[in-house]
Amino acid sequence: MVKTKVWLWLYVMGTLLYSADFNTTILHGNQQTYTALYQKLLKENRKSDEVNLQKTLLNKLIKLSQSPLPKEQNITTPANQNDYLNLFDTYIQTALQKEQLKTLLQISANKINTLNKQIKDENRTTLTEELFYTLYTKEQQQAQTKSEYLKTRLFHIQKMLITALGHITFDSKTIQKTKNTITKERLRLQTQLQQLRIKKERYILLEQPKQIQSVQKKIFSIQQQLETLHQKELETLFLRFSIALQKKSDEAFGIHKKMLSFLETKITKGETVSEDLDELLTQMEKRLLGTLAAVKGKGVQELQTQAKNLWHIANQPLFTINKTPVSIFKLAISLFIFILGFIVGNFYKRQIKKLSLKNRTLTSSTRTLLANLGYYIIFIITFFIVLKVLGIDLSSIALVAGALSVGIGFGLQNIISNFVSGIILMVERSVKIGDYIQLDDNLRGHVVDIKMRSITVNTNSNIDVIVPNQDLIQNRVINWTMNDKIRRFEIPFGVAYGTDPQKVIDVVLKAVEESNFKDIYITQERYTRVIMTGMGDSSVNFELFVWVVGREILYPKRTTSRFLILIYNALYANGIEIPFPQQDLHIKSIDTALPVELKKGVS
Repeated sequence: MVKTKVWLWLYVMGTLLYSADFNTTILHGNQQTYTALYQKLLKENRKSDEVNLQKTLLNKLIKLSQSPLPKEQNITTPANQNDYLNLFDTYIQTALQKEQLKTLLQISANKINTLNKQIKDENRTTLTEELFYTLYTKEQQQAQTKSEYLKTRLFHIQKMLITALGHITFDSKTIQKTKNTITKERLRLQTQLQQLRIKKERYILLEQPKQIQSVQKKIFSIQQQLETLHQKELETLFLRFSIALQKKSDEAFGIHKKMLSFLETKITKGETVSEDLDELLTQMEKRLLGTLAAVKGKGVQELQTQAKNLWHIANQPLFTINKTPVSIFKLAISLFIFILGFIVGNFYKRQIKKLSLKNRTLTSSTRTLLANLGYYIIFIITFFIVLKVLGIDLSSIALVAGALSVGIGFGLQNIISNFVSGIILMVERSVKIGDYIQLDDNLRGHVVDIKMRSITVNTNSNIDVIVPNQDLIQNRVINWTMNDKIRRFEIPFGVAYGTDPQKVIDVVLKAVEESNFKDIYITQERYTRVIMTGMGDSSVNFELFVWVVGREILYPKRTTSRFLILIYNALYANGIEIPFPQQDLHIKSIDTALPVELKKGVS
């Protein structure tokens, strides 16, 4: 039986040494397995770097197999303030060890993944690769075991601290005194550290290595002292936190937040340590203040933190204007002031118009002038307030204006003119997107876009026309829908001489009234009329004045055609003749021989 085991073991070793396929026997081996393999390599007496590397890896595996597993240490409930503080230090140190193990686990995982990829690419394995893989795996397993142990240890310490908090008496005066001492000592060490760094820079410039080395040692010593102070300061914060919990004060939530921030900035950057400390403080709050109060307090602190973070982000400079930083907060305030100025300006215009309507001494032109002048003054004041909020020096604007004036002199007149015209159009809003405007007899349509340089007009034929802003400012523009969509149409028509004019008027008005046109608009001031406009060569001329509301006003030819057909049918139905042009020929004299010639020609 023993011989069978020996031969089996030798067979396994031979397979491990010479087989190209990966064998998990090494991975699941123990100290005896690695020792036997090490002895095997010694007996073969092969000398190469590869064999030496294998021996080194086997030695590491043997030592790793001999490492004892962590044993659970007895943790007792602290009896006084010093024991309580020492237990808290143990908690922090354990959390730091857990953070280190987390890093080690990540490194081991990366090594194993890299080795697996290498083996997959080569499609074969060697003993060295198997030993490396086993070493990494064993280290990872051992680190995982220690990590689980530390988690359990943290949980037990947490329970002991929570239990102790119910009966320990804290010395508030001593704690405050310690806090003041730490603050003074920290300021003293920071001052010394700054002075030593200045000395070091001086020695570096003078190229004095001995002095540099001496100063560096002092700097290192002070940094260690500062680390010790930071640890004591964290302890002091924990004692203050514990006192606040005993008093059931909401101050505990503020200290909770301060401890986490202090830990992350002064002691460690590890997320795991912060999470463990946060868990300890949260559980203590729940135990002494209640779950609801703890959740509420933590939520308030989180909101305050987020508010401070947002405030910090809002005050971060996005860009600079003439070396003046501009932040999101300044932009938001400036935008609010600008909108407020716009609202105030419009409110002023409405109030001026209402006031002037009651005061008959003010003409329409005076009312418009006062409204627009006040509006522009409010806008300019708002503009300068915005510049002040942004911190922009007006002298820099003067320089920019000077530079622009030079550019204008070299051919930018049209560009600047269109640019300024665009601003005026946007501010005045005399032409808005959606308005139906007419620039000349052949160009009219909807405004579909307004830009800083031009506007886009879409005609009824669906043709987009780009019009420079300068043309709208300098030339006459007809806005059909500036205030409403109501327009009066003048429809001309004529009747034959001898027709009663009043009958014509009555017939046409009745036809319009009885029509099914729902877009006819009638008010006390705006109503349908028919008037006689003149006596022409062939007809008596009339015009129908009718008010139309809605989209049909944008199609004048179609609307005019509709009313002409209505007039034609009404006149025809009532027997009123619609004349056509005719001329009468009057002969005063004729040659007597002409009839004779005409007769001859006929015969």
